[in-house]
Amino acid sequence: MTKPVISCSKNGPIIVKGLENFIDSDGKRLETKPAMGLCRCGASLNKPYCDGSHKHVGFTEEISPDRSEDKVTRYEGKEITIVNNPLLCSVAEYCHKELGSVFNENKAPWIEPDGDTLEHIKALIEKCPSGALSYSINGQPQPVSDCEATITIEKNGPFCITGSIELNDASWGQCASQEHYTLCRCGESKNKPFCDGTHASINFDDSK
Repeated sequence: MTKPVISCSKNGPIIVKGLENFIDSDGKRLETKPAMGLCRCGASLNKPYCDGSHKHVGFTEEISPDRSEDKVTRYEGKEITIVNNPLLCSVAEYCHKELGSVFNENKAPWIEPDGDTLEHIKALIEKCPSGALSYSINGQPQPVSDCEATITIEKNGPFCITGSIELNDASWGQCASQEHYTLCRCGESKNKPFCDGTHASINFDDSK
């Protein structure tokens, strides 16, 4: 079976070929075609599919010079080293909402790798949809779970990619996961084609 491939058309939609698993924010399977264009300008009236609106709203895929810094920080604990690159973050907020003893933005440093059990920390990091968080044990980066190639739509948020779907035409950040990552749908990310969480600050509504 040929694996799916994602490409980004110039100032246009995301082009997906060979995808079988396309899931909406309610967990329902969506129709797929051998090749399909998915909206990334935020203006399509037929979301998640492209309807050509990018041509009329002045969508540009340019990366903003004031995007987050592509910088990797390692937080070493007794059993685990947590790795973080803020450039990759899609602000899903699982980390500090679900494991505040480890991830606390009101403290410096904001990550405490000895703040909970190894099992809890590993499970939380594996939930990070963007790959901004990863971890190593005994100095060895840990492999991610082998998932089926899938694109899932986050409600009012990005496309969540899992299963090592090849992505062309993109500039990856340091320590970026190519097994799971998030792609912008609102059109306003400073780090296109990747999501940077801007959808939350602009109140992106994928029903419009």
